[in-house]
Amino acid sequence: MTCSADLPADDTVLEPDLQHEDVPAEAAQLGRLRDQLAGWAAGTGLPAGRVQDLLLAAYEAMANVVVHAYPGCIGTFTLHARQSSDSVIVTIRDHGQWHPLPRSGLLGGRGLPLIHTLADQALVETSAAGTTVTMTWTYDDRQPR
Repeated sequence: MTCSADLPADDTVLEPDLQHEDVPAEAAQLGRLRDQLAGWAAGTGLPAGRVQDLLLAAYEAMANVVVHAYPGCIGTFTLHARQSSDSVIVTIRDHGQWHPLPRSGLLGGRGLPLIHTLADQALVETSAAGTTVTMTWTYDDRQPR
């Protein structure tokens, strides 16, 4: 039984956070995480098209970790997705160092611009401790949650 004191003031029930720590930065991990994120995001009340934007942007951020953060070895990353009353926030964090690869053909170099286009807000922070990509999708007040 849920008491009214347990519910947010606007009666919106928020999805519990989705969090994965110390995920091996391997391509084989990405599909599973994307599927889990898809199930989680579907429960947030974002419209279906915005959920697809979230999934593509998060996949790009995770793929960047796999390709760029740990050349010659396999490191780890975290995926944290949370919902607030006015937005959905997805954060991908690694502890590697960015190592750009030479572009081969038409592919490559489009992940970060795509992330910035798909999310309402995208912040990429790099330091000696690694890279953190934080992406936010804000609810449109006209959309039901």
